[in-house]
Amino acid sequence: MAVTSSDVETVRRFYAAVAARDLAVAESCFAPDALWHMPGASLISGDHRGWAQIRDNFLARLGQLSGQTFRAALLDVAVGEDYVVAVQHAPADYQGHTLDVTGCQLMRLDGGLITEVRGHYSDQAMLDAFWTQS
Repeated sequence: MAVTSSDVETVRRFYAAVAARDLAVAESCFAPDALWHMPGASLISGDHRGWAQIRDNFLARLGQLSGQTFRAALLDVAVGEDYVVAVQHAPADYQGHTLDVTGCQLMRLDGGLITEVRGHYSDQAMLDAFWTQS
C-alpha cells in the first residue's frame, strides 16, 4: 500500500493535536483497531491497541507522569513506500528528572488513518528511566 499525501497530512495533524493537547483531533487520526507499540520497560511501555488504550494508557499518561512538561515536537517526516517516519524531539523535565531524546515513530497508515506506530528512540535507557520515576 503506497503512502499518500493524505497519510502525511494525518501524521502532521496528529502531532499538532498532541501539541495542543486536543485528544479529540488526535483520535480522528487513528483507525479503530490501531496499535501503538512503545518499547522498553516503563510505565508507558507495551502494546496499546485501540483508541481507548492509546489514549488512556499512553497519551494521557504523558502529561500526568511529566507534570505536563512533556512535548513531542515534530522535526521532520520521511515518506517511504509503505511507512511514514515521524522524527520528533521529546523533552520533559519533572521532579529533578530530565528527558531529552530524539524519536522516530515508524507509522503505517491506511486510508488516511494511522493503523500502527512503533517507537524508536535515541536513548532508550533515558526514556525508560524518565517514565519509571513517577
